[in-house]
Amino acid sequence: MNYLWEAMLRAKEQKMETDRLRFAMAERFSGYMELANPCLNQQDLTELPSVEVNLYYRFYHIFKDLCGPEEREFPQLTGGLINLIIHQLAENDVLSGMTRKEYYKELLYQDIKEGMFGTEVLEEIGLFGREGRETILSGLLRQYETGSSLDIFKDMAEDLIDESIVYRSNDNFKEILVFVGQKEGEEIRKKMDLLIRLFVELPYHVEIYYERHFGIMGVDCTMELDEMTLC
Repeated sequence: MNYLWEAMLRAKEQKMETDRLRFAMAERFSGYMELANPCLNQQDLTELPSVEVNLYYRFYHIFKDLCGPEEREFPQLTGGLINLIIHQLAENDVLSGMTRKEYYKELLYQDIKEGMFGTEVLEEIGLFGREGRETILSGLLRQYETGSSLDIFKDMAEDLIDESIVYRSNDNFKEILVFVGQKEGEEIRKKMDLLIRLFVELPYHVEIYYERHFGIMGVDCTMELDEMTLC
């Protein structure tokens, strides 16, 4: 992490309330970096008593009179003011980097966290990391803009679930077949449940095959007896 906005996003990723972050003026810092973490590749913010910042990297004009070497009176008051000001600057950093699409995604995620999509969705979306969650929110926005589409479900499944392939049944146009080249387990099952819940509308039905591919006529590699499953 090198910048304030990275610290704010990392805190949210680690399910840490940003109010718990305490920013402070770094005693020792590089002139080429904004954050002065104990470790160059610091990842876990919960281990730090405070996030030390090089206030002069971008905000010299704000802090030059507050953090000068001669300003030694009222250290607790000064520290509190620095923390409050940096929090506001960091929030501004995050917001200024957001496009309209990202803003809508943030609103969508807020609705999910407040349970407006149901408790199952709230639980299951937590199984994905930040990048996966962003992909899901982008898919929801795309769905709102274009209407429900099996193409969106196909994109979501193949982007988010390793070794997955989505097929439309030739025998029943309402049936979707999904191959997942992983062992079936609770986590992968819940991830698939989430994608089906969000991106597959009635009257479509999804059938999932784990580990073993179902046989496809004319595709020899799927027709090996010991390696295939029957639909």
